[in-house]
Amino acid sequence: MTPMDTSGFYKLDGDLFYGPNFVLNANYELRRETHDQHTYPIDGWSWFDSEEDARLFFDLPAPTDD
Repeated sequence: MTPMDTSGFYKLDGDLFYGPNFVLNANYELRRETHDQHTYPIDGWSWFDSEEDARLFFDLPAPTDD
């Protein structure tokens, strides 16, 4: 079984928010295909290659299977 691709935009704002392909806002657009053209964070959003990388960055524990 191939591991799930969890790369994308992540933001910690109480909960960990995830935008796999894009984040749209009145003031900006973050898109997967141009993620390497930005300086992060943008309004708290950053690009990570995996959910694990995001959780390490934000010092969050691994998710549990509840």
